[in-house]
Amino acid sequence: MRPGPNLVRAMAGLAALSLLVPLVPEVAWVLWAAGVAMIAAAAVERRLLGTVRLIHEETSKWVLSLDEEETIFFTLATSSARAVRLTVRRVWPALLDRASTTLRGVCRPGEAVTLECVVRGIARGQVDLRPPDVAISFWGWAERVVSTGRGAELAVVPNLRAVQRLHGQLNEFVLRGLGQRTAPRLGKGREFDRLREYNINDDFRDIAWKASARHGKLIVREYRIDRSQDILVCVDRGHRMAALTTRIRRIDHAVNAVALVSYICNRMEDRVGVLAFGAGVESGVPQGRGASHLRRITAFATGLQADYIHTDYLALGVHVRRRLRHRSLVLIITALPESGEEHVLVRAVRMLLPTHLPLVVVLSDPALEAAAQSQPVDKAELCRTLVARDVWIQRRRMMRDLRRQGAWVIDTGPEDAGIDSVNAYLEIKRRQIL
Repeated sequence: MRPGPNLVRAMAGLAALSLLVPLVPEVAWVLWAAGVAMIAAAAVERRLLGTVRLIHEETSKWVLSLDEEETIFFTLATSSARAVRLTVRRVWPALLDRASTTLRGVCRPGEAVTLECVVRGIARGQVDLRPPDVAISFWGWAERVVSTGRGAELAVVPNLRAVQRLHGQLNEFVLRGLGQRTAPRLGKGREFDRLREYNINDDFRDIAWKASARHGKLIVREYRIDRSQDILVCVDRGHRMAALTTRIRRIDHAVNAVALVSYICNRMEDRVGVLAFGAGVESGVPQGRGASHLRRITAFATGLQADYIHTDYLALGVHVRRRLRHRSLVLIITALPESGEEHVLVRAVRMLLPTHLPLVVVLSDPALEAAAQSQPVDKAELCRTLVARDVWIQRRRMMRDLRRQGAWVIDTGPEDAGIDSVNAYLEIKRRQIL
């Protein structure tokens, strides 16, 4: 038990009025009588609160999407025959964007009150959620702090809400386009289907000369559009990915991009796999497709964390060349290395070509670009601007070298990495480059 807010305010008022006692002695009796009455009311309320039983109902596990506003709600009810005032304070773990939340409500007899808390996940993980601490009172003269004694489990996973929104948009687009003619695909299928006789409209480049010599007539090769291709998503978890951007870190934006790209690849009937690399290369999840495979990718991506280690791009290139036997799209999500190490990434990309198609998603630094383009007003800002401009120019030169090697390069903000990666993947599929 503890004093209620009304008792605290009343006692403060009596303390202020006690200053008038030397001037008006009769006030002392009034103050004494008021103090006794308030103490008596607090004692009565304290006795009544001792018989109140609190009932707390909440789901056993909360699953929140990273960097999305989510609502956590729970229900409180009491065994009291009169209305009970509730002051609820809940302490949140470090996975969320706030330390605690305080809510207030009134629970009437025979009813239950539902309290909602809007939170945002800023780090991935799984922890035990403490139960809320509830202070109950009738009139505010005394309060009883009650612990519900039963918490919940809290898990923050990659942004599946964005995947759900994209799923709805794709379904709406498909339903809206029923009955319409689809746009033709550019390019030509690379997967061999069969041999057949030559027609007058066939391209001479498709003629199989050895087969034609054996059969004594012109035979052409027929190809079909590739449907199930291999996609490998490589996530950098080196020290540069630990930098905080907006509300979450670069590695968290990369994990959200993994969830989005994996869903789109599965919907396009491609086989998608995921691995992480830093000082070494982790095996990750091999290529596959299906709902169970997407769950494996989500579970693997949920546990990815950036470490303060060096990123070895050459180890990634060697691992991918050894692991992938067929032509695949290798999507690398990374932050470009510092000056003096740019040749390492270029060499790693060169190792993948021409067998595979590298797609390098570069998480840009908006603060660096703003500093490089700012107008300095003193010597200190001039030095800062010159250094930022040199680093920014070096980044542009590195991306130009990667494109010259034949890789696709996307320079995007961390929060747009998922959408831009999906757009680049769909453009590659549309143009039949893979």
